[in-house]
Amino acid sequence: MRKKSLTLTQRTLSLLLTGRSPKARQYAGKHVLVVNDEIVPLRKRREDIWRDIEVLKRKYGEMPVVAFVPCPGLSYILCER
Repeated sequence: MRKKSLTLTQRTLSLLLTGRSPKARQYAGKHVLVVNDEIVPLRKRREDIWRDIEVLKRKYGEMPVVAFVPCPGLSYILCER
Protein backbone atom coordinates (compact mmCIF):
# COMPACT_ATOMS: atom_id res chain seq x y z
CA MET A 1 0.00 0.00 0.00
CA ARG A 2 1.36 3.41 -1.00
CA LYS A 3 1.64 6.19 1.58
CA LYS A 4 -0.18 9.42 0.79
CA SER A 5 2.36 12.17 0.20
CA LEU A 6 2.11 15.25 2.37
CA THR A 7 1.78 18.73 0.95
CA LEU A 8 4.43 21.28 1.90
CA THR A 9 1.95 23.01 4.24
CA GLN A 10 1.11 19.72 5.99
CA ARG A 11 4.79 18.88 6.37
CA THR A 12 5.57 22.33 7.81
CA LEU A 13 2.63 22.04 10.23
CA SER A 14 3.72 18.58 11.33
CA LEU A 15 7.28 19.72 12.04
CA LEU A 16 6.05 22.81 13.88
CA LEU A 17 3.54 20.98 16.08
CA THR A 18 5.96 18.21 17.03
CA GLY A 19 8.71 20.69 17.88
CA ARG A 20 11.13 19.37 15.24
CA SER A 21 11.07 22.58 13.20
CA PRO A 22 13.87 25.06 13.86
CA LYS A 23 11.20 27.76 14.20
CA ALA A 24 9.09 25.80 16.74
CA ARG A 25 10.91 27.33 19.71
CA GLN A 26 10.58 30.85 18.24
CA TYR A 27 6.80 30.55 17.88
CA ALA A 28 6.12 28.37 20.96
CA GLY A 29 2.90 29.40 22.73
CA LYS A 30 1.70 31.55 19.80
CA HIS A 31 -0.83 31.33 17.00
CA VAL A 32 0.62 31.38 13.48
CA LEU A 33 -0.45 31.30 9.83
CA VAL A 34 1.17 28.49 7.82
CA VAL A 35 1.19 28.15 4.03
CA ASN A 36 3.76 26.04 2.15
CA ASP A 37 6.99 26.55 4.12
CA GLU A 38 6.19 30.07 5.32
CA ILE A 39 5.22 30.71 8.95
CA VAL A 40 3.76 34.10 9.91
CA PRO A 41 2.84 35.00 13.52
CA LEU A 42 -0.77 36.08 14.03
CA ARG A 43 -1.17 39.77 14.76
CA LYS A 44 -3.39 41.38 17.40
CA ARG A 45 -5.80 43.34 15.20
CA ARG A 46 -8.41 41.53 13.12
CA GLU A 47 -7.78 43.78 10.09
CA ASP A 48 -4.06 42.96 10.15
CA ILE A 49 -4.81 39.23 10.31
CA TRP A 50 -7.11 39.40 7.28
CA ARG A 51 -4.54 41.45 5.37
CA ASP A 52 -1.86 38.81 6.08
CA ILE A 53 -4.26 36.05 4.98
CA GLU A 54 -5.03 37.83 1.69
CA VAL A 55 -1.33 38.49 0.97
CA LEU A 56 -0.40 34.84 1.60
CA LYS A 57 -3.39 33.61 -0.40
CA ARG A 58 -2.36 35.74 -3.40
CA LYS A 59 1.31 34.81 -3.08
CA TYR A 60 0.84 31.01 -2.80
CA GLY A 61 -2.59 30.45 -4.35
CA GLU A 62 -3.94 28.59 -1.33
CA MET A 63 -5.56 29.49 1.98
CA PRO A 64 -3.16 29.63 4.95
CA VAL A 65 -3.83 27.43 7.99
CA VAL A 66 -4.17 28.98 11.45
CA ALA A 67 -2.40 26.88 14.09
CA PHE A 68 -1.30 27.11 17.71
CA VAL A 69 2.32 26.11 18.32
CA PRO A 70 2.53 24.36 21.71
CA CYS A 71 5.31 25.04 24.20
CA PRO A 72 7.68 22.08 24.56
CA GLY A 73 7.25 20.11 27.77
CA LEU A 74 3.71 21.31 28.52
CA SER A 75 0.52 19.31 28.21
CA TYR A 76 -2.58 20.95 26.79
CA ILE A 77 -6.15 19.88 27.48
CA LEU A 78 -8.62 20.89 24.80
CA CYS A 79 -12.13 21.59 26.05
CA GLU A 80 -15.29 22.15 24.08
CA ARG A 81 -17.54 25.00 25.18
